Amino acid sequence: MQTSFAHSIEDDPQKRQLDEQCKIVLSHKPLLARILKRTVEEVADMEIDEIIASIEGSPSIGNVPFLEGEERIEGSNTESTSRNEGTIYYDIRFYILVNEGKTKILFDVEAQKNYYPGYKIVTRGLVYCARMISSQINQEFDLKHYDNLKKVYSIWICFNPPDYIGNAISRYHIQKEDLLTGIPDEKEAYDKLEVVMICLREDMDQKDDKLIGLLNTVFSSEKSKEEIKEELSGQYGIPMEDGFGKEVDLMCNLSEMYEERGMERGMEIGELIGKIMMCKEFGFSDEETAEKLNISVKTLRETLKKRDLQLQR
Repeated sequence: MQTSFAHSIEDDPQKRQLDEQCKIVLSHKPLLARILKRTVEEVADMEIDEIIASIEGSPSIGNVPFLEGEERIEGSNTESTSRNEGTIYYDIRFYILVNEGKTKILFDVEAQKNYYPGYKIVTRGLVYCARMISSQINQEFDLKHYDNLKKVYSIWICFNPPDYIGNAISRYHIQKEDLLTGIPDEKEAYDKLEVVMICLREDMDQKDDKLIGLLNTVFSSEKSKEEIKEELSGQYGIPMEDGFGKEVDLMCNLSEMYEERGMERGMEIGELIGKIMMCKEFGFSDEETAEKLNISVKTLRETLKKRDLQLQR
């Protein structure tokens, strides 16, 4: 079973459906609340139920534009134009109200399946924060009242990082440094953006971190959907009511269907072994190879076992 994400729209309709379903699961408030409690300073001392209550409305999934597509002119005589081509959307957007409703914080949560997209993920996160800040002009504040700027967070859940990173969580934020003392420290004036990176590797040490264990369970490539739901409910206290259990079922079913379909489209065992060995010759890890071939790590390793058995005969 493969439960990975894609930021960009995939050509395969079934893959798009799987990615959308993964985002729906990730946007579940009890899951978001646990992510916030572990990574967001402003809610660290709150109970999970309080954090859930602070999330206003329903999170927006893939329908808030990060960058509007540019107008593109088609044809030599410029008769036709098309707009909004290449529009990029935030994965999940929402906001919370804390401090008795006096403090509003804006959030973007992104699921990133490719740890090597050609740039640093944290840099992209900073750009997303900058866009969330600039979009507040004449919405949350005007140019005569900069102090009304709301803090923003961009939280990135990164799958399959390299071995030297493994499971890890990092925060990137603004801090004051005195080159010559005298200016009073007013943290609320400059503490306006943070990028959080959560790296997940189910096959490596979980480091006894509850959030890492939770997310590796939700998006496991090794566990059955029954095991996933049982652990979410029993070990992490996330109820399967309110349709969440059905959303997890659907995500797992879509994942299995997508992988089976990939095999049915001609990825026979011999061909698959050949492609795996080619990736291995280029130095790709099991996780990177599985990603490239659209199979799970479990399927990859089982296929290699079959190859070893064939060689022993």
